[in-house]
Amino acid sequence: GNDVEAVQKIGALVRATDVENVSILLTGASSVTADAAQEIVDSLKMEGKSFTVISVGELKDTPEGSVPYSIDDMGTVNGTIADGDTFSRDESIRLVTECLGLESGRDKALTFKECSDVNATEFKLVKGLREGGYSRPQEIDHMISKGSAAYIEACANWTTKAPKRTQFDEWMKGEEEKLKLESEQAVNRKEEEKEAARKGESEDIAREWAKRDFFRKGMSGEISDMTEEEYIESIWDRATFEGDLRWRQLNGMETDEEKELEDFKSKQDKKKEAMLERAKASLAELLDEE
Repeated sequence: GNDVEAVQKIGALVRATDVENVSILLTGASSVTADAAQEIVDSLKMEGKSFTVISVGELKDTPEGSVPYSIDDMGTVNGTIADGDTFSRDESIRLVTECLGLESGRDKALTFKECSDVNATEFKLVKGLREGGYSRPQEIDHMISKGSAAYIEACANWTTKAPKRTQFDEWMKGEEEKLKLESEQAVNRKEEEKEAARKGESEDIAREWAKRDFFRKGMSGEISDMTEEEYIESIWDRATFEGDLRWRQLNGMETDEEKELEDFKSKQDKKKEAMLERAKASLAELLDEE
């Protein structure tokens, strides 16, 4: 629906009651522009009352705290939700609940986005706060009141005042490298698993295609001296081509069956020619030796 209108209605209800604090969660808020964000804030500004507005992407069912986040003022360049952005349902409920009781969240409209880039300052900061023993309210308060800007400034000051690397610096470097390696390995594993699944599925399709072709040619009398397995082995290159083609079609990928088949046959002809030439060369070598 219209996020601005919904918030304005909430604001009207708050004005008409004794409610002093209101915390609002906007989900899938990709329509909230800078102007819309200002309208939302204006509609909630009331004497003697406070508000907090949290905007996130489309909700998904993932555990609370499973992914670090970034925070920006709603409606700014980095505080705008893009189509397709998602956010944990449980985490969004945690944020809107905690911000209701935090002074740092008073009279603010904030956008929270998931941050999965292990090299991002927000990722390092949130992970560091959690490993340092901060409770969730402390963590959220620190991210709102100080955030990545204060972290970057503190790092710059530390480097200036103490340029020598400490054991903590070495530990942090090791942890960052370990996180980066784990992330790369996870991506590689995912690609390998995806490729293995594709290979297995396309080979199953290839075998079924070859079996049907064997049956068809057997019924027409074209094959009489080969078993099914022998026939499948003899045409496996063509079968794997058909299996991969059908797999891509089943998975909605663009194909050009006629052109691809023509290219395949051309490559097979060249392959046969190369094999024939090698056979001729081998025979000629044997004759020369005799």
